Amino acid sequence: MYGPVIDIILPIFGILLIGYTTASFGWFDQTAVRGLTRYVFDFAVPMLLLRTIATTSLPEVIPWDYLAAYYLGTLTVLFTGFFITWVFWKRTFSERVINAFSGCFSNTVLLGIPVILLAFGERATLPLFMIIGTHGLIMLPLFTIMLEMGKSGRAPIPTVIARTSYGLFTNPLIIGLLSGVACNLFEITLWKPLDEMAKLLGDSVTPGALFALGATLSGFRGKIQWQDVPLIVIMKTIIHPLIVGVLATQVFDIRNTTWVQVLVMLAAMPTGVNPFLFASRYNVGQSVSSGTVFISTVFSIFSLSVLLAYFQQ
Repeated sequence: MYGPVIDIILPIFGILLIGYTTASFGWFDQTAVRGLTRYVFDFAVPMLLLRTIATTSLPEVIPWDYLAAYYLGTLTVLFTGFFITWVFWKRTFSERVINAFSGCFSNTVLLGIPVILLAFGERATLPLFMIIGTHGLIMLPLFTIMLEMGKSGRAPIPTVIARTSYGLFTNPLIIGLLSGVACNLFEITLWKPLDEMAKLLGDSVTPGALFALGATLSGFRGKIQWQDVPLIVIMKTIIHPLIVGVLATQVFDIRNTTWVQVLVMLAAMPTGVNPFLFASRYNVGQSVSSGTVFISTVFSIFSLSVLLAYFQQ
């Protein structure tokens, strides 16, 4: 039972450790880390999305129950974290927003894609990219609006809407997703040299994403807010997948085992880097968000291994 799990987990976290070590010793500086991260987000993943969605058999009917299981679970964790942070520590509105999103915003790209595709193969491609494709559309506008609400001298609503819309539709992940859907619906086949280029870029996602994540984590290890972080990590790596799993199996009665497993695995992923990026942009909660990214990723070595072992029984 544990052999296949070790075969999946060790290569993934091995590459992550290489990235972490090289950045910690200064062999890969922060300028290089930013460049690699931008390459993964802006070029490799969009091409993987485009090529995968363009050639995948899309469902004739949108699986609303599948999306609802993930996002209702995510929003439940979000608003629970927002409330708990206020009750326990009396944080400001903006600090509560950062804490709440740190407890529910999964690392769907840098870690989710490598882990899930290696664990479940091609059968997980469609359910995986359905969540990745909608994750930014749903979570990023909500994140932006709530932080704008928390700012002193609140921005006008039209400004928030315009800023959010621009950010979404210039996001390379969204561009790659919509391009793939368009190619699929209109049966557009990429010219062979372009298709080969897209394939080469897509093939670099797994090693590039894992190395970039490890290198990024090296900058977070000394910025941990220990009062808030442990509870947020528990919510992210244990409570979040538990709620999503219950919704998927008991409320929405999703029968496709692979789809349920993908949902739970995505919810079990450690905190993504976006809460830290938003915290830095709005100058609030940086120590909590960075500490949560670091600790949840370290803890996920254990939690994801247990989950994969359970799924492979």
